[in-house]
Amino acid sequence: MLFNVAGLPVPQGSLKMMNGNIVHVKDRELREWRTNIGNIARNCGVEIAQKEVGVIMNIMFCLPKPKSVKRVIPSTRPDLDKLIRAVLDALTGIAYIDDGQVVEITASKIYSNYTGVKIGIEQI
Repeated sequence: MLFNVAGLPVPQGSLKMMNGNIVHVKDRELREWRTNIGNIARNCGVEIAQKEVGVIMNIMFCLPKPKSVKRVIPSTRPDLDKLIRAVLDALTGIAYIDDGQVVEITASKIYSNYTGVKIGIEQI
């Protein structure tokens, strides 16, 4: 199953203390991003993999290239592992019961005119 989610990818990772609670630095943006991924996956017909089934993920993050940047690849923040974490958590309960079922991930980030993420999910 292949599908695209438009929007600026939000990494999941950085936390801070706020009013005695630990919250994500971009809590609202992250919640919206993960909700959007989940809704689009459901609308595209993604089926949940049963507990004994493994999942292969192919993820491509498409980021806007700042005008002042000369490099060809986005070898700076956001960190690829934190971007991946947001996608995996967004798809828990939708594409798989637990993200521990993911047995292989191919992921990249590129500069593109399209901003968002392209996700491929295969059950094995």
